Amino acid sequence: MPGASGWCKITKKTAVPAACALPAVSFEVWLEVTAMPYYRRNLLTLCVAVFLASSAWQQVVPFLPLFLQDLGVKEGLNQWSGVVYALHYISAIFFLPFWGKLADRYGRKPLVLRAGICLSLLYFAMSFARSPYHVAVVRFLNGALTGFIPGATALVATNTPRELTGRYVAAIQTASAGGTIIGPAIGGALADLFGFRGALQASGLMVFTAVLLVLVFVVEHNKTVIASPTTIRQDVQTAFSHPVLFGTMLAMGFTAFATLSLQPVLTLYLTELSGEAANWLRGAIFSLPGVAFMLTASLWTRWGERAGFEPLMPLGLLLSGVLAAILAWPRSIYGFAFLYFVMGICVAALRPAAAALVALKVEEGFQGRAYALQQSAFMFGGFAGPLLTGAVGELLGTRWTFVWLGLFLVASALFMHRLVQSWKRQAKVQLSGAVTKI
Repeated sequence: MPGASGWCKITKKTAVPAACALPAVSFEVWLEVTAMPYYRRNLLTLCVAVFLASSAWQQVVPFLPLFLQDLGVKEGLNQWSGVVYALHYISAIFFLPFWGKLADRYGRKPLVLRAGICLSLLYFAMSFARSPYHVAVVRFLNGALTGFIPGATALVATNTPRELTGRYVAAIQTASAGGTIIGPAIGGALADLFGFRGALQASGLMVFTAVLLVLVFVVEHNKTVIASPTTIRQDVQTAFSHPVLFGTMLAMGFTAFATLSLQPVLTLYLTELSGEAANWLRGAIFSLPGVAFMLTASLWTRWGERAGFEPLMPLGLLLSGVLAAILAWPRSIYGFAFLYFVMGICVAALRPAAAALVALKVEEGFQGRAYALQQSAFMFGGFAGPLLTGAVGELLGTRWTFVWLGLFLVASALFMHRLVQSWKRQAKVQLSGAVTKI
């Protein structure tokens, strides 16, 4: 009887026995992946890893209020939920620049692995929480120790041929959006099957799987070295004095503002429009901006490669603002859903353009910090937007929140247009003296 090696020998001329079909296919996939150019293998691996990490994060978020309720929170549940949500954003705003700085100094891959391991352990830790205070602490640490997605973006940007950088960075953003869409559905299914604690542990396993993929398949050939160390304060000053980086940070903040501001009032408004519409329909409408991003991000990127990425940001903001204001008028949930989807298409122009501009216009030695600062700006927009929109809704009524958001985005588009025009007057954009030449 032939040995295992005889049964499972794989050649182009030898058929693979049925008993060894699965190992053979797996081995062939392994060969195909490892034979790719390293930057293409990096992209494929990091897209899968980012999708898993983003899905895991979104699996946790929807059922946090219910988890708090299971922990004994009866009174002040809305307040506790708000605190738990906000703690992640608040800590991330301040800690992301620090991790981006370390990524520029020691390499992006080690920092991606560090973030993934921390997040995986935190999901497991949350599954053992016994009080809402435990959940609050873990959520704060979740934001403080994050950095997986901006680190992956910086790694792709600095280890990809320049002519492919824009579309590769946009692919990472698309993978993140895909995880955002599918995550709540997976989280709900896992919670039904295994309970909230089991769902949290499953999220931890997903992130740990992402860590293993990065560890095995991702290669960081291009490791920039910072000649002279800088402080976080100097890095922030550099970012604000660099017109392109400052503009892309604003674009990311406005993106979060446009997509997350409506979440506190959207369910109530959809209920007003639809009455007894099914929950799945309202949930599907929630996901429409993410679906629009996945469908159109690559198209916006191709347009940016041909016509330039700079005009995409004011254009996306202007169109998003007009559509946000129009959302106040449809009296049918289906008409609202259509316009909300089209608004999502317009918002989708912002993130790929902002990410590509950092890859093309910011020195490689600063790109880890640049993407981290962009993510901090996104977190700030995600934190401030719902608070301001909720206040406007209380003051003027839910319907007027759309008009207010539209006016804000149109004003932002005009400001961004002036900022882009100032870039064109500069022959060459460089970082200020806080970042030395590599």
